[in-house]
Amino acid sequence: MGDKILVPIDLADQKTGLKTIAEGVIQATARKGELIVMTVVPDILSGLDFRYAIRGETGGSEDYDLKAIVKEALEKLNEIVADHIPSGMKVSTIARHGTAYEEILNVARDVGATMIVLGAHRPSLKDYLIGPTAARVVRHAECSVNVLRDM
Repeated sequence: MGDKILVPIDLADQKTGLKTIAEGVIQATARKGELIVMTVVPDILSGLDFRYAIRGETGGSEDYDLKAIVKEALEKLNEIVADHIPSGMKVSTIARHGTAYEEILNVARDVGATMIVLGAHRPSLKDYLIGPTAARVVRHAECSVNVLRDM
């Protein structure tokens, strides 16, 4: 049985997501493994509607149905995967809702991931104080984590 490579992406940052997916494809191919691409719909803050972010739009909050937002995120993720994953590669997609690092770790455990590939930006001062998603995933993951910098 091949490795399972988990690739979490932020739909609001598709440039980084596409580079992360490309590295995930390289890792899955080298290991004759399966690619699992996921996204996390963050807890919705007042004044922010995640649907606008995944569409690349700006806009205000409105009443929302969380299941519909997660479904829309999964549909967008499936479009990205269809356009950027080589045919013949075993791939699955997952959309979750919650705190990004917690959901990434939960999915990694649930699917038995052998590696997580994720993108990270250069940390700012606030990241050193509260810890970015990538740092938390690295700290708590039960498998190898490949962090791509300067996306």
